[in-house]
Parts: sequence; C-alpha cells; structure tokens
Amino acid sequence: MRNSLKKVEGVRAVEVDLDEKTATVVFVSNKVDTSMLVAATTNIGFPSVVRMP
Repeated sequence: MRNSLKKVEGVRAVEVDLDEKTATVVFVSNKVDTSMLVAATTNIGFPSVVRMP
C-alpha cells in the first residue's frame, strides 16, 4: 500500500499502520486530489475512505 500511495505525484510521506488498518499521507494539496489516493489503494485491493484531521 505504501508504495502505491508514494507513486502518486505530490505525495510527500506515507505511514501505514496495518494493525489499525490506516494510512497517514502527507501530500501537496494543489497537486493531489484525495480521490487519487483512494484510487491508488482501491486499485491494489484496499478500498479506502479519506479522514481529514
């Protein structure tokens, strides 16, 4: 999952917690739409939703 998210242009950092089934992603907001992050995980079999802090 980490590698898939890091491939999205504009993603700066990814931290994955498999126990909690979460990923924290730091990205450049004017380059990345959150739907791109959802697609990146869904395409590899991990459907996701975005939770903003």
